[in-house]
Amino acid sequence: MATKKNIIVGAASVFIGPSGASPADAPAVGAVGSSYRATLVAGATGATNTGVASLITNWRDVGYTQDGLEVSTDPSYTDVEVDQLLDAAKIFKDSMGLSVSTSFAEATLENLLVAWGQGSSTLSTGATSKVLDIDGGALGDSPLERGLIAVGNGPEKAATNQYTERTYHLYRVLSVESTAFTAARAEATIIPVTFRALPADTGKYGYVRDRLDVT
Repeated sequence: MATKKNIIVGAASVFIGPSGASPADAPAVGAVGSSYRATLVAGATGATNTGVASLITNWRDVGYTQDGLEVSTDPSYTDVEVDQLLDAAKIFKDSMGLSVSTSFAEATLENLLVAWGQGSSTLSTGATSKVLDIDGGALGDSPLERGLIAVGNGPEKAATNQYTERTYHLYRVLSVESTAFTAARAEATIIPVTFRALPADTGKYGYVRDRLDVT
């Protein structure tokens, strides 16, 4: 039966951290009923939340975003045509792609280096200034891998008007698309970014989890 409680509205908070499946995919991150978003924010700020903030201190909240978060899959299939049929008798998947795109509304140097796919070593902080090197890299360099977590609304709880929490965790993402932003008189500087996701050795890109017990 159709239900309006499965209609999801609202933006997601985006966190960038180390690549790999651990620790954010652990089954018991956070106490029962705790907000995963609050746990990530607590870890990023050095605070404590449900006693597990120390597990995720390497994840950083990118702050405000614009135009939402778009998750795109791009499977490719090949037809097997046979003489006796006018159409394919079978199709099989021959490639797969997954990407995530958003726009950073906070034009910090930390967000800029993520969009440019650079490492933290290219950003130096002094007493009165920050400097981000525009790093061209070297021949044969591999693109820098990061992890991405987005936490937004899930379906509404039964018998309430409160949303649950939906978490998207991608184990390996790379910023390899071209990036263009403006410094204009009558508009904010927005940094668009598209991440190409790669699967882990298990073949999985990550997961989407609905936390139904969040308070």
